[in-house]
Amino acid sequence: MPLGGFIPDSPWIYYANKFNNHVRKYGKGAVGSPGTAFTFAVGGVVIYKAALHKELNTSSGGLWKTLEIRGNKAVKGAKRMVGVKTGRLRASIHMRHTGNATGQYLWIGSQVNYAYMHHQGTRPHLISPKAGGKVLRFSSKGRLVVTPGPVMHPGTRPNPYLSAQLRHFAFR
Repeated sequence: MPLGGFIPDSPWIYYANKFNNHVRKYGKGAVGSPGTAFTFAVGGVVIYKAALHKELNTSSGGLWKTLEIRGNKAVKGAKRMVGVKTGRLRASIHMRHTGNATGQYLWIGSQVNYAYMHHQGTRPHLISPKAGGKVLRFSSKGRLVVTPGPVMHPGTRPNPYLSAQLRHFAFR
């Protein structure tokens, strides 16, 4: 259930590569063979490509740590905001942080099968007994209801517990 929890760091990589290409084309003092630009200098500043890669794409870099902090805050906020009946959905909200040569990615969400319905809400729909079952049992307003036939469920309002947190912490 990604729901917008997928945050690539492509702008960082894009601008770093754009800067690298600009220096390769126009910069003076580039060190290394033409076209490689392992190290380059512009106006007295030396940028090492390996150090830049480490800073942007590894777990010891500043970008990784910043995304980790923001992702953890988003998870905590989502857990505070989610509705709680049994606590299963709240406990299942987690974050996965991965990175590779193309960038870093955060996946924040839940694998619980009703998480999407809780987040997006549901329209009114018909509920009928399971195959082989003769009666439908459910609780409504604290009472046990037993009925032989289908029942019209009124639907649920959306609770954007995850997307609200992502907008708040990821894009500030």
